Amino acid sequence: KYDGVRLLWSLLKSPNPQVQSSAAWAICPCIDNNKDAGEMVRSLVGGLELIVSLLKSDNREVLASICSAVANIAKDEQNLAVLTDHGVVPILSKLVVAHAGDDYVKGHIADAIGRCCIWGNNRKEFGARDVVKPLVKYLKSKDTFCLQSCSYGSFPSIFWNLRIV
Repeated sequence: KYDGVRLLWSLLKSPNPQVQSSAAWAICPCIDNNKDAGEMVRSLVGGLELIVSLLKSDNREVLASICSAVANIAKDEQNLAVLTDHGVVPILSKLVVAHAGDDYVKGHIADAIGRCCIWGNNRKEFGARDVVKPLVKYLKSKDTFCLQSCSYGSFPSIFWNLRIV
Protein backbone atom coordinates (compact mmCIF):
# COMPACT_ATOMS: atom_id res chain seq x y z
CA LYS A 1 0.00 0.00 0.00
CA TYR A 2 2.81 2.42 0.84
CA ASP A 3 5.52 1.02 -1.43
CA GLY A 4 6.61 4.42 -2.77
CA VAL A 5 6.97 5.86 0.71
CA ARG A 6 8.83 2.74 1.85
CA LEU A 7 11.27 3.24 -1.02
CA LEU A 8 11.80 6.89 -0.08
CA TRP A 9 12.19 5.94 3.57
CA SER A 10 14.83 3.33 2.66
CA LEU A 11 16.82 6.09 0.97
CA LEU A 12 17.18 7.80 4.35
CA LYS A 13 19.60 4.98 5.21
CA SER A 14 21.97 6.03 2.44
CA PRO A 15 25.39 7.27 3.60
CA ASN A 16 25.10 10.13 1.07
CA PRO A 17 23.72 13.32 2.71
CA GLN A 18 22.26 14.53 -0.61
CA VAL A 19 20.27 11.31 -0.93
CA GLN A 20 19.15 11.55 2.71
CA SER A 21 17.96 15.14 2.40
CA SER A 22 16.27 14.56 -0.95
CA ALA A 23 14.44 11.55 0.47
CA ALA A 24 13.33 13.50 3.54
CA TRP A 25 12.09 16.41 1.42
CA ALA A 26 10.19 13.95 -0.79
CA ILE A 27 8.63 12.24 2.24
CA CYS A 28 7.21 15.50 3.64
CA PRO A 29 4.41 15.96 1.07
CA CYS A 30 3.64 12.24 1.27
CA ILE A 31 2.93 12.70 4.97
CA ASP A 32 1.24 16.07 4.59
CA ASN A 33 -1.16 14.94 1.85
CA ASN A 34 -2.13 11.51 3.18
CA LYS A 35 -5.23 11.23 5.35
CA ASP A 36 -3.77 8.05 6.89
CA ALA A 37 -0.31 9.57 7.37
CA GLY A 38 -0.05 8.54 11.02
CA GLU A 39 -0.72 4.91 10.21
CA MET A 40 1.56 5.08 7.18
CA VAL A 41 4.51 6.34 9.24
CA ARG A 42 3.88 3.81 12.01
CA SER A 43 3.92 1.02 9.42
CA LEU A 44 7.57 1.80 8.63
CA VAL A 45 9.38 -0.40 11.12
CA GLY A 46 12.25 1.52 12.70
CA GLY A 47 11.34 4.62 10.70
CA LEU A 48 10.83 7.02 13.57
CA GLU A 49 14.04 5.91 15.27
CA LEU A 50 15.87 6.53 11.98
CA ILE A 51 14.37 10.02 11.69
CA VAL A 52 15.50 10.93 15.20
CA SER A 53 19.00 9.55 14.57
CA LEU A 54 19.33 11.71 11.44
CA LEU A 55 18.83 14.81 13.60
CA LYS A 56 22.43 14.16 14.69
CA SER A 57 23.74 14.77 11.17
CA ASP A 58 26.43 17.38 10.56
CA ASN A 59 24.91 18.28 7.19
CA ARG A 60 22.68 21.38 7.28
CA GLU A 61 20.48 20.21 4.39
CA VAL A 62 19.89 16.87 6.12
CA LEU A 63 19.03 18.69 9.35
CA ALA A 64 16.61 21.08 7.62
CA SER A 65 14.85 18.29 5.75
CA ILE A 66 14.67 15.97 8.75
CA CYS A 67 13.34 18.77 10.98
CA SER A 68 10.69 19.38 8.33
CA ALA A 69 9.85 15.68 8.35
CA VAL A 70 9.65 15.74 12.17
CA ALA A 71 7.23 18.69 11.99
CA ASN A 72 5.01 16.73 9.60
CA ILE A 73 5.26 13.45 11.50
CA ALA A 74 4.49 15.20 14.80
CA LYS A 75 1.03 16.17 13.56
CA ASP A 76 0.00 12.66 14.62
CA GLU A 77 -0.02 12.28 18.40
CA GLN A 78 0.95 8.61 18.41
CA ASN A 79 3.93 9.28 16.18
CA LEU A 80 4.88 12.30 18.26
CA ALA A 81 4.81 10.12 21.38
CA VAL A 82 7.21 7.67 19.71
CA LEU A 83 9.49 10.51 18.54
CA THR A 84 9.52 11.77 22.13
CA ASP A 85 10.41 8.31 23.43
CA HIS A 86 13.32 8.23 20.98
CA GLY A 87 14.70 11.49 22.41
CA VAL A 88 13.63 14.12 19.89
CA VAL A 89 13.35 16.85 22.56
CA PRO A 90 16.97 16.79 23.82
CA ILE A 91 18.29 16.59 20.27
CA LEU A 92 16.18 19.51 19.01
CA SER A 93 17.17 21.45 22.13
CA LYS A 94 20.84 21.08 21.25
CA LEU A 95 20.19 22.06 17.63
CA VAL A 96 18.59 25.35 18.71
CA VAL A 97 21.94 26.58 20.02
CA ALA A 98 24.22 24.73 17.61
CA HIS A 99 22.58 26.30 14.55
CA ALA A 100 21.73 29.73 15.94
CA GLY A 101 23.64 31.39 13.11
CA ASP A 102 22.02 29.49 10.26
CA ASP A 103 18.68 31.05 9.29
CA TYR A 104 17.90 28.27 6.85
CA VAL A 105 18.12 25.51 9.46
CA LYS A 106 16.66 27.64 12.27
CA GLY A 107 13.27 27.91 10.60
CA HIS A 108 12.97 24.16 10.31
CA ILE A 109 14.17 23.60 13.88
CA ALA A 110 11.59 26.12 15.13
CA ASP A 111 8.85 24.40 13.13
CA ALA A 112 9.77 20.98 14.55
CA ILE A 113 9.92 22.30 18.12
CA GLY A 114 6.55 24.01 17.73
CA ARG A 115 4.96 20.74 16.63
CA CYS A 116 6.70 18.69 19.32
CA CYS A 117 5.43 20.97 22.09
CA ILE A 118 1.95 19.55 21.65
CA TRP A 119 2.76 16.22 23.33
CA GLY A 120 2.87 15.49 27.06
CA ASN A 121 5.58 17.30 28.96
CA ASN A 122 7.61 18.26 25.90
CA ARG A 123 6.92 21.98 26.45
CA LYS A 124 8.23 21.80 29.99
CA GLU A 125 11.23 19.76 28.89
CA PHE A 126 12.13 22.32 26.23
CA GLY A 127 11.83 24.99 28.91
CA ALA A 128 14.00 23.04 31.31
CA ARG A 129 16.61 22.73 28.56
CA ASP A 130 16.78 26.54 28.24
CA VAL A 131 15.66 26.79 24.63
CA VAL A 132 13.42 29.83 25.11
CA LYS A 133 16.12 32.53 24.99
CA PRO A 134 17.75 31.19 21.81
CA LEU A 135 14.31 30.79 20.22
CA VAL A 136 13.42 34.38 21.05
CA LYS A 137 16.60 35.42 19.23
CA TYR A 138 15.28 33.57 16.17
CA LEU A 139 12.72 36.37 15.92
CA LYS A 140 15.54 38.68 14.80
CA SER A 141 16.06 36.58 11.69
CA LYS A 142 15.65 38.14 8.26
CA ASP A 143 14.59 34.77 6.84
CA THR A 144 10.86 34.71 6.05
CA PHE A 145 10.39 31.00 6.80
CA CYS A 146 12.19 31.30 10.12
CA LEU A 147 9.97 34.22 11.12
CA GLN A 148 6.85 32.38 9.99
CA SER A 149 7.85 29.33 12.01
CA CYS A 150 8.32 31.52 15.05
CA SER A 151 5.12 33.50 14.53
CA TYR A 152 2.45 31.10 13.34
CA GLY A 153 0.91 27.78 14.22
CA SER A 154 1.81 26.10 17.48
CA PHE A 155 5.15 27.87 17.97
CA PRO A 156 3.86 30.88 20.00
CA SER A 157 2.46 28.42 22.53
CA ILE A 158 6.04 27.62 23.49
CA PHE A 159 6.56 31.15 24.74
CA TRP A 160 3.15 31.32 26.36
CA ASN A 161 3.40 27.96 28.12
CA LEU A 162 7.03 28.33 29.14
CA ARG A 163 6.63 31.75 30.72
CA ILE A 164 6.22 30.08 34.09
CA VAL A 165 8.88 27.37 33.71
